[in-house]
Amino acid sequence: MDDFASLRADLIARWRAAFGRVAEVERAPADAVETVYTTSPAFSLEGFTPTTFKPGARLSRTPVRDGDGYTFLLDASGRPVQVRFAHTVNGFTWQGIYRYAADEVEHLEICLQTGVPSLYERLQLADGAVIAEHRFICNSGGSHVPKTSGDIAQAILNDPNGYSLYLTRYTIERGVPVAAAEYHESGGRTHQPTRTYEYTPSGALQRIVQHWPEHGARTVFAAKSKATKKDLADELSTRIAAAVLEKLTALPATPRLIALELSYREHDSPIPLLVPLTEADHVDSLVLSAAIPADRWLQLAEEDFAPAITDFMARAAEADGTMVTAMVRSAARRVTERARAELPVAPTFVTFAIDWEAESDQLATILKQCGADADQLRAWGESGWV
Repeated sequence: MDDFASLRADLIARWRAAFGRVAEVERAPADAVETVYTTSPAFSLEGFTPTTFKPGARLSRTPVRDGDGYTFLLDASGRPVQVRFAHTVNGFTWQGIYRYAADEVEHLEICLQTGVPSLYERLQLADGAVIAEHRFICNSGGSHVPKTSGDIAQAILNDPNGYSLYLTRYTIERGVPVAAAEYHESGGRTHQPTRTYEYTPSGALQRIVQHWPEHGARTVFAAKSKATKKDLADELSTRIAAAVLEKLTALPATPRLIALELSYREHDSPIPLLVPLTEADHVDSLVLSAAIPADRWLQLAEEDFAPAITDFMARAAEADGTMVTAMVRSAARRVTERARAELPVAPTFVTFAIDWEAESDQLATILKQCGADADQLRAWGESGWV
C-alpha cells in the first residue's frame, strides 16, 4: 500500500473536488462535431492510447428506443467529449465530460439529481505512453446520497461499500507497457494484483495476463484472432462441453442425473457454474442454484479457456447481441447429447444454460432450446418445475 498511498490520496482529492464541477459537466462542449449512441457503457479510459481511443461497444447514429442508452458527443478526431445516460424508470440522469491534455486524460461523470460524482477516471501520460491509471467509482452511481447533515463525500468514504477505487502503475519499455502493479480497494478489502504483457516478434500486443496472489492468473486481454465469430463460438462451446463432462465423470458414484444447470451471467461470467440434480434430490423447482447445496456445485476455471474466451467476450461486447447466450446454450446441447452415452443419466436428462438475472421467466423455452422434448416439458410442468 505504501507505494500507492500518495496516488490514492490524490485520487480521492480529485474525486472530492469534482463535486464542484457540475456546471462544467452540463456545459455544451464547443468542440463536439458528431453524436453517437450505444446500448452499453463505452469509452472507458482503459481503451485509450495517445494514438487511438477504442469505444468498446458498437456505435450507432440512432438513439436507443427505450431511452436508456448512452449518448456520446465526439470531437473531430472521434474522441468523446461528453456523455449522457438517463435511467427512465428510476428518474436519474448522469452526465460526463472527457478532457485531454499532453500529460493527462480525465473522464468525469456526475449524477445530476444528487450532484455526486459517480465516476472519476484519470490517466497520466509521459513520452507518448500511459504511465498510470486512476479510477474512483461511487456505488449506486451516486444516486443514493447518505443521510448526513455534514460532508457527503466523507460519508461515502466512511462506508466501505460506498465506493471502489483502482490504481495502476505501468512499467514502460521502448514506449509500451511490459508490466503493471495494481491496487484495488472495494467493500473494505484491498488487493494488489500485477499484470504482464505479451507481444509478437513484430511488436503487436498479444495478451495481457493479470496475476492475483489469491486467485492465480486471469487473461484480461487477447488480441483478436483470425477465427470468425462463429468458429470461435463453436470452439468454446465444444471445449466447455468437454470440460463439463470431464468434471461430471470425475465425481464419485451418485444416483443418476436428472438435469444439470449451467448457470452463467451474460455480461460478467460466461464460463458457467455447474449445478447437478440427481434422482436422490427432492426440489420444488428447477432453480437448481437455489435448491442444491453450494458444496455440490462445480466450477470451471475461466483461465482454462483463455485466450479464446477473452477474444470472444470482446467481440460479444462489440456485437451488442446474444453471442454469449447462444454459445453457452450450444455447450448445454452438446452436454445433453454426449451425457446420455457417457454418464449415468435418467432417460429424460437435459442440461440447460440460464442467466437467472435476465431469463428467469423463460425456463420452458430454454429447456426446449437445450434439448428437452414436449413429453418431458409436460411432465415437469405437472410436477411444478416449469
